[in-house]
Amino acid sequence: RCPRPQDALEITGTFKQCKSNLVKEGFDPGVVRDRLFFRDDARRSYVPLTPDTFAAICDARLSL
Repeated sequence: RCPRPQDALEITGTFKQCKSNLVKEGFDPGVVRDRLFFRDDARRSYVPLTPDTFAAICDARLSL
């Protein structure tokens, strides 16, 4: 898994990175405000993750 680039990290009082919000958001383009990409092996490049592509991944019609 590749982390999402962020301007600043959310940290706890003991300077640990807060990842719980990122885990809750997952990679659903309907929830995440950031632009998401996935590696399309057929195109040999990264392409934007669309809601249709996300649905295909969830339905196991497309594997990562």
